[in-house]
Amino acid sequence: MKKIALLLLVLSVSFSYGQKKKRSSSSKVKAKAPSGVLAKEGDASVLFNKKNDLVLVVAKDSMVLTKSKSNFAPTNVKVAPVKVKTNTFYCVTWNETVKTDTKAKKETAAVTENQLWNPATKTLLVGNTQKAVEVQEVEYLDKLKTASQTVYKKRNEGYQFTLLGNGDFTLSNKTSSTKYAYNEKSSRYEPVKK
Repeated sequence: MKKIALLLLVLSVSFSYGQKKKRSSSSKVKAKAPSGVLAKEGDASVLFNKKNDLVLVVAKDSMVLTKSKSNFAPTNVKVAPVKVKTNTFYCVTWNETVKTDTKAKKETAAVTENQLWNPATKTLLVGNTQKAVEVQEVEYLDKLKTASQTVYKKRNEGYQFTLLGNGDFTLSNKTSSTKYAYNEKSSRYEPVKK
């Protein structure tokens, strides 16, 4: 009877250990960045390549939007064609949440990335990063660090990107707004003089 009880105990321990091992390996797969096509519009699509770079593919041409980085998980990925006179450019937009935690400070940044590409020359015409950062910080009230308070702060970094219907765009913040138009002679976007 003791042998049967011992055998059952050994089997149950090995069975539960095997289940825990399977669960932990499947959780690693979930932490991986999304794969496959993230956005598609006409003959343009945004996807991860074999190196985990975020790539814009137009017809058979590919352009690297961002190199592989750890914990990169873009959301709300969009690609849209932009007609400027006889040219067709592509505007790619995505969001990302970046968290930084230390003992004294926690930051959560909502990042919005906008890129405007010319697929004919495979060049980045405009790249804009905007961040809305929420900070939760512990401030000590004395030199010995015996009393403290938690302070909440918000800040914005970068410019807000707004694409206009004619292919122009504006970059704006609280104090200023600048409009940019495509110059065919220089093959670049330049500020519009008022």
